[in-house]
Amino acid sequence: MCKFNEIIGYKTIKEELKEIADILKNNTIYENLGACAPTGLLLHGEPGVGKTMMASALIEESGLNAFMCKKDQPRETFVATIKSTFEKAIKNAPSIVFLDDMDKFANGDGSHPDAEEYVTVQSCIDSIKGKRVFVIATVNVIRNLPTSLRRAGRFDKILEIKIPTGKDAQAIISHYLRSKKIVENMDIVALARILEGLSCAEIESLINEAGIYAGYKREKSITMEHVLNTYLRSVYDIKSLQFNRNETYDLSNPNATYSQIVYHEAGHAVVSEILCPNSVTIVCAHNKYNQYGGFTDYYEDENFSPIYWKQSRIVCALGGMAGIEQKYGIVCAGSKQDLSRAVSDTYKMITQIGTCGLNLCTFGYQEDSAQRLAMQEYVVNAEIEKYYRKAKEIIAQNRDFFEKIAQNLAQKHVLTSEDIQKLKSSCQIVSVSL
Repeated sequence: MCKFNEIIGYKTIKEELKEIADILKNNTIYENLGACAPTGLLLHGEPGVGKTMMASALIEESGLNAFMCKKDQPRETFVATIKSTFEKAIKNAPSIVFLDDMDKFANGDGSHPDAEEYVTVQSCIDSIKGKRVFVIATVNVIRNLPTSLRRAGRFDKILEIKIPTGKDAQAIISHYLRSKKIVENMDIVALARILEGLSCAEIESLINEAGIYAGYKREKSITMEHVLNTYLRSVYDIKSLQFNRNETYDLSNPNATYSQIVYHEAGHAVVSEILCPNSVTIVCAHNKYNQYGGFTDYYEDENFSPIYWKQSRIVCALGGMAGIEQKYGIVCAGSKQDLSRAVSDTYKMITQIGTCGLNLCTFGYQEDSAQRLAMQEYVVNAEIEKYYRKAKEIIAQNRDFFEKIAQNLAQKHVLTSEDIQKLKSSCQIVSVSL
């Protein structure tokens, strides 16, 4: 069995690794063409994305002797270990040197490019040229390495292993669920969108925790609810969704905290769904450490243009305020963070991207004049007012959808994309453009 088949998803990365493995395994074919094998491969990305697993698969598929070096010794002896590892590889060539977590060899930041460990690695890589020794290194933070170490000639191939998204995430989730007893109607696509941003290791751990949670509840199979509860506990540290059990959910009371929370989040959700259909992944109203709160998460589809998505997020950020005003006619006290984000993003759109004219852009080679700063402030304020009116218009035009989300959120405390789409299909939706 091909070792690369154990890597789930990451099709493009796997093709790159297969090509390198073929070069190492069938070096004569390439030499006859005058092509030289690359000196080294550097895999970088966040912890838990499978870098070490990919490196190990490449080593096994190459069929070469491999010598691993990982920081597990004091500095005084580790430098000697690095040298001896390369010496062993030269004696047993053709071979591979595997430097795992190389950014941990010396310092924890990028301020020590001349650390002895890095200088030693550079010197050793230079010493193996022409000796049929290939170097593989994995790093979490590539900027911590000196540029002289990661240049071509030392690491000819540099591949970023990103957090899984889209079909990669779906494939990885399906793989981890395969060994679990789950309900038949588990929506993998919706689940992948909810778990967006988690590493492979985090996804595996979360799904296993969902199984533990289901077992503790004495359930016969793992449901979406178990996964959602585990997600909220693991990612947001939310242990309970329930508000005070003695309270009745009278949403006509504008002074009740839960009333403002559900309509605030409903405002976010409606605005996002109208401007960017199928963008809402989860809406939650919770009781965290006896403090009520809520949040709405989104998924950025590739079909949305970057500018449109940025603008829609500004309107969406103001959707919570707009929801409270549309429902109760009052100012929402819990919108400070949303408003701050909306103003900041609007300022960046105007001064860095030039959405309101290049004359308002801030240029790095000169300081902004008092006149330009005043113009920027005026236009930012005008744009925020425009975006806020748009948020209120969207909610007013889709009042039934807005109310249904709030009512269901008050009852269930958490709504998934599937719940949102069901509610949406039961309403007459009015499209509103930016």
